[in-house]
Amino acid sequence: MGERMREPAVNDQPPRQLWRVIFGVAVDPGSLVRSRFADTSFVMALSVSGIAFMLFFLQTGIDRARDGMLDTRGVVVLSIAGLIYGTVGIGLTGVVGWIGARLMGGAGELRETIRAFALAYSATLIYAAMGLMFNLFFGWNTAVAFGVTGVLWALAPMISVLKGMVGGRGWPATVLATVCGLMVLAGRVRVGWLV
Repeated sequence: MGERMREPAVNDQPPRQLWRVIFGVAVDPGSLVRSRFADTSFVMALSVSGIAFMLFFLQTGIDRARDGMLDTRGVVVLSIAGLIYGTVGIGLTGVVGWIGARLMGGAGELRETIRAFALAYSATLIYAAMGLMFNLFFGWNTAVAFGVTGVLWALAPMISVLKGMVGGRGWPATVLATVCGLMVLAGRVRVGWLV
């Protein structure tokens, strides 16, 4: 009866603005391991990868439209497919990474892994936005130069996250990130050519 219940710890810090998290992860991928993303909601994290892939697929659609392979409707459909792929597909990739880390003796929560994988595409979002500007203002075909490059940049934060999950061991993290990265690129090719 004399015991007092502890007051729950309250975070007095205001949540970081999403753009700061995006640029922070792009510049310092290791920040994902140091919990820089902890105050970014699950939905906001998935919106980063969703918008990144939407812009990437939009670039692909514009490039294909410029070559006469796609009409305006196709560009819109491809962009929506990118949004879905960037949220659902990257979420599933996070699940695969989490399962792989568990099989290699790692630890970590599934929800946090998915959130970290989604935020790993922060650099992809920056590259895709830059590529879209070059595409629209200069008429360049930019999907490969900016889109694929941005997707590859996501591997470094992914390795950092997985390395933290498998006790700091580099080789399992690199193998898992490579498998996840190949899944993303192969899936992007399959989804991108459905339209």
